[in-house]
Amino acid sequence: MNSAVDNAWTRPAWSEPHGGADTIPPAAEHVFAEDALLHRDVVAQAARTPEAVAVVSESRSLTYRELDAESARVARDLADSGAGPEDLVAVTMEKGWEQVVACLGVLRAGAAYVPVDPRWPARRVRGIIEAAGIGRALVQPWLRDAVEWPEGVRVREVAPPAPDDPVVAPPEVKPSPRDLAYVIYTSGSTGTPKGVMIEHGPALNTVLDVNGELGLTSRDRVFALSALNFDLSVYDVFGPLSVGGALVIPTPEELREPDAWLRRMRQDGVTVWNSVPALMAMLCAYVPTDMPLPALPPLRAVLMSGDWIPVALPADIRRLFPEAAQWSLGGATEASIWSIWHRIVASDGELPSIPYGVSMRNQHVFVADRAMRPRPPWVPGEIHIAGAGLARGYLGDAGRTARSFVTDPATGRRLYRTGDWGRLLPDGEIEFLGREDMQVKVGGHRIELGDVEAALLGCPGVRDAVAVVRGDRDKKRLTAHVLLRPDAAHTGAELREMLTDRVPGYMVPAAVTVRDAFPLTSNGKVDRAALTAVPDDPAAEDEAAAPPADDEEKLLLDIWGAFFEAPALSVTDDFFELGGDSLLAVRLVSAVRRELGADLPVAALFAAPTIRELARRVREERVGTPSNDRPVVVPIRAEGTATPLVLAHPVGGEVLCYAELSRRLGGDQPVYALQSPHPSGREPTLTELVADYARAVARDVPGSTYRLAGWSMGGLLSLELARELESLGHVVERVDAIDVTETPGDLERAEVGEARLRSWLARDLAGLTGHGADADLECSSLEELFSTLGERGILPGDIDLAEFESTFARFAANARALAGYRPEPYPGAVHFIQAVSGGGAATAESWLPVCEGGVTVAEVPGDHYTLLTPEHVDAVVAELRAPSPRPVKPVGA
Repeated sequence: MNSAVDNAWTRPAWSEPHGGADTIPPAAEHVFAEDALLHRDVVAQAARTPEAVAVVSESRSLTYRELDAESARVARDLADSGAGPEDLVAVTMEKGWEQVVACLGVLRAGAAYVPVDPRWPARRVRGIIEAAGIGRALVQPWLRDAVEWPEGVRVREVAPPAPDDPVVAPPEVKPSPRDLAYVIYTSGSTGTPKGVMIEHGPALNTVLDVNGELGLTSRDRVFALSALNFDLSVYDVFGPLSVGGALVIPTPEELREPDAWLRRMRQDGVTVWNSVPALMAMLCAYVPTDMPLPALPPLRAVLMSGDWIPVALPADIRRLFPEAAQWSLGGATEASIWSIWHRIVASDGELPSIPYGVSMRNQHVFVADRAMRPRPPWVPGEIHIAGAGLARGYLGDAGRTARSFVTDPATGRRLYRTGDWGRLLPDGEIEFLGREDMQVKVGGHRIELGDVEAALLGCPGVRDAVAVVRGDRDKKRLTAHVLLRPDAAHTGAELREMLTDRVPGYMVPAAVTVRDAFPLTSNGKVDRAALTAVPDDPAAEDEAAAPPADDEEKLLLDIWGAFFEAPALSVTDDFFELGGDSLLAVRLVSAVRRELGADLPVAALFAAPTIRELARRVREERVGTPSNDRPVVVPIRAEGTATPLVLAHPVGGEVLCYAELSRRLGGDQPVYALQSPHPSGREPTLTELVADYARAVARDVPGSTYRLAGWSMGGLLSLELARELESLGHVVERVDAIDVTETPGDLERAEVGEARLRSWLARDLAGLTGHGADADLECSSLEELFSTLGERGILPGDIDLAEFESTFARFAANARALAGYRPEPYPGAVHFIQAVSGGGAATAESWLPVCEGGVTVAEVPGDHYTLLTPEHVDAVVAELRAPSPRPVKPVGA
């Protein structure tokens, strides 16, 4: 960035702190001007610069005129339904421009908005809406049916206006600075989230102070990385919009992708960064050290808060963005985002920690003892906050409000006890020392350990639970220890899985340890320090070293020993980590059926990839009634915040081919696969098959927005599935077809006689086992083919004829459905990922007339049978992670 800029961009406001941290302000409460409303300056700015850009997002950008008109329409609709001051309206949305319209519309109706993350578990969403008494909700259209709304909630969609929508005047309401502006829910120590009530005046005080400190102008663009239910988002929205600047909003898929951040920041000219330190550290780690500065976005200000700032991070930021001023900010949701800040300088890198700073304007942060008396320099105490930023309290919880918001006996002033520990330094700044109580910050998220413990105690069989944080500052991780009832036998992994539908992902411990007893202190209390000091997940280490617990585990260990060349196998070794693939999985389940008498589907290995878990599945199969049930939807990874990826099966009908692909996509990507059902009766056409798959996806895959992909036949299934799901009202973000080898003309000419089908199966099995896909394996019967494949080493001897016949039946049914498929035009775009050793781009481009939304083509290493192997799959993963490229459209489109 050019350093020769005007004074508005270089005002050294940080050199003049607003007041020493060792002085006590007057006792009088802050008095706000009558028009001190959070949205006041945004509405005024729209009148001054209606054609200026206000919001920038991938799907849509809004001028101030559009933002004003659409928020006015939302406000009018809310007011007409009876909403007004002190009413709460849920904003249940993913990242997008709609959030800004919704929040502004709620405030213009005089009501207060309540962010409710649609990715939270259903019971948490419902619990918060019911507990808050919310009667109205604003959603994006694709989320209306994805949320289990409590009875009586009026749901309104926020979508682009129709061309003939009339201009609507906002309602004439006059909220007070002491009316609620928003309620943000944070973790609660009793297992019940706390709704922090923030009024207009306190919120506006913080926004104006930060805008003044940064010298924010209409030329600034702020990058909105924080979730709406994280209070940093309040500044992201109302900071730039109050001065005529713009808000740049990433897509939900970009929230944890630094390459996407960098692209969007460069493209949209982002000048201000505001996030937890961990996200800035991710960006710094991603940017190559030799990237030329002109290729970087023009950042001039970096704000970091919500967690420890690693002392080396500011130097990394300075290397990439030498013109950017950096701030450390602190405070609490209970005090309107921030209350204290520090302008970071190069010499801070020599300190043990980045200073917490000095009080912000009209606020007072100080360190006190138990009697709320200020501590002298260097003496630790609890950090208290007073002044204009304080929240009204906790919604519907007067007792908790009284404990946290207290009155200073010396001054009569209202204070918030943060529970943070710190000490005053001689220069007037405060040093942050950590948490005093059960509340912690991990990854920028405030977490009450009691909230995690309450969730664990709600799991069947758990009689006691303790949550602790291991590590130091920016390397902290949440872990938990549990005691089970005598009749329970859960593993830590099972308990973590149970938590995923009870608490948000950031509150699920990295490890859950099952213990026989908790260590105790001399006075009989649980020794949390001792639990913090134990090695990571000792239960898992003990379990790994334990011998087989029963006959099933012993037999399975013997079976695995015949398949894997490992020096010492354990009952907790993972099938896929050992190198298991789809063919080995077929052999394994055949051996399990033969040796243990349990008829398991091959896809069972996704849910039970270890001997211990597989043995449990075998016992369940024996206790229950064995069946040939083969569900269409196979959950490979249910957790994660990204849009679910649904992978359609290839012609063989199995989905173990996606094991390595799904593992390398990362823990934040939910992955589900579609396997073909057992053939029975009349074989369905491909269209009929896809209709069944669409119903299964809608029923068994969470949400109503999906990404679709598939290898070989799975690519064409994905294309048809996209059409079917969209006809049912669902949203398909993207379709990726992985090495489709058939052109539309090939499908019309395909032969499907028994001899041809046997030849196709032989070719595929030879290719998958590395024997050459062009091997001549023509046979006159299925039995002859079975024998020939065994003689040539293509088919292992431990797969019997019955299993081979079952495999052929699925293969033949799918191949006949594919040969009878006559594709209809698809209105969307399709991204073809083609193996470089094969038909490549030419095959993909043959589908251009069918894909009316256009096609894109990328070539990856390998051939049709190796591109998903560990040697080549990273290239496919990179394509699936990359932003959707601009499609090439048919001529005339």
